[in-house]
Amino acid sequence: MPLRVWQLLSAALGLLLATVANAEPIRTAVPRSSLNYLSIYAAEAKGLFNDEGLENETIAIGGPAAITALLSGNVDFSGAGGSGLCAAAKGAELKAIFYQTEKVTWFFVVHPSIKSVADLKGKKIAVGLIGDSEDRFSTMFVEKNGLSAKDITRIPMGTSSELIAAIKSGSLQAAVLDPGGMIVAEKEGLHSLVFLGDLFPLPFQGYVVTDKKIAENPGQVRRWVRAMSRALLFLRERPEEAAEIGIKKLQLGNINRAMLIEATKAYTRAFSACVPGLPSREGIKNILEYEVRVPMNMAAPLPAMRLLDLRFAEEVKKELEQKGLGR
Repeated sequence: MPLRVWQLLSAALGLLLATVANAEPIRTAVPRSSLNYLSIYAAEAKGLFNDEGLENETIAIGGPAAITALLSGNVDFSGAGGSGLCAAAKGAELKAIFYQTEKVTWFFVVHPSIKSVADLKGKKIAVGLIGDSEDRFSTMFVEKNGLSAKDITRIPMGTSSELIAAIKSGSLQAAVLDPGGMIVAEKEGLHSLVFLGDLFPLPFQGYVVTDKKIAENPGQVRRWVRAMSRALLFLRERPEEAAEIGIKKLQLGNINRAMLIEATKAYTRAFSACVPGLPSREGIKNILEYEVRVPMNMAAPLPAMRLLDLRFAEEVKKELEQKGLGR
């Protein structure tokens, strides 16, 4: 190798190592290592956090435990958005800063004998928990198409594999599944009756941080948001490459590479049409209504500023669109 080329390579490597050495260490918690959180692993694998001077460690911890870890300072960013909003509504000093999707990511999967919503009358439908978002969307879907909630029996049930087996056996007729589960179900001979995200906007998979983090290190928050927005664009624009990362990093069960590519494409249907991360106005209204007021039995929704700080997502969206991304 010519000396000049070697010197240039050595200098570039030295600069890279210096950048990594000076990167700020952060920790991001996600509820699980599933397709819904492929973005965080893509951001790591593609060096998007490093581009922002961050060295991220991802840990899988969800629900109230993730919020406890966030408030104690053991993690910097948490993907337990629903639990975080409920905690903030009760007085915790937290804000939601980023939403991966503009819509829920669920598909309404049915037995092959079900050809229309009318066929669901008197049938059993699996949901996560009675009263949760899956249950509400399922009920809204059947009501919008001519049935009432009394016409179906909603049953809280477990994992995608269990639900698929139950539908195939006939003990269930329908279930709400995420994109990965939907792809597996279709391979097993079931079919998707509707993408529930098309009912109306409900931004999903929110990330929360402490008010202290926003006040003391807003630059870090902005850089984290920029890395994650770019990661979501990567998933949408390069699903084949994203699937390669998912095969290595996610807990996928019996999903192979080809299925993961299709599941990733199905997942990105829930993204906003432009740069992901910033909910629409209608989406914000629905977050306050269906993620806070309804589940917490409040008489009226809380003001957005009490629970959300979306200025970083808005700034990043404008910046990336000015660079021609997300169009």
